[in-house]
Amino acid sequence: MSGEPKQSYTTLGLLVGADWSVLCHTYPHRPPILVVDAGNVSMSIAARGDAPDAGHIDFAYKLLAAVNDYLIAYEKYQFESQEAADAAAADDVTAPRAA
Repeated sequence: MSGEPKQSYTTLGLLVGADWSVLCHTYPHRPPILVVDAGNVSMSIAARGDAPDAGHIDFAYKLLAAVNDYLIAYEKYQFESQEAADAAAADDVTAPRAA
């Protein structure tokens, strides 16, 4: 063994359907906890320890930026999917029919 401390590692895939919630729990004298629930999966994000940490502020800003990127990408995907469906429906209406 190298003597280095071992760290846990987990990957979580969260498929979001109709049964979801996102909440930020705040407390008067301790850090907030962000909770994301989807179906039977619940995930919480919190700072390690109770002392304020500038590193966690950096993490929170990166998380915010990534969520914003996700939102923009998903809205684009939704818009383009709707445009394609509308175009297909218009083509179906205007296509000549065989007699």
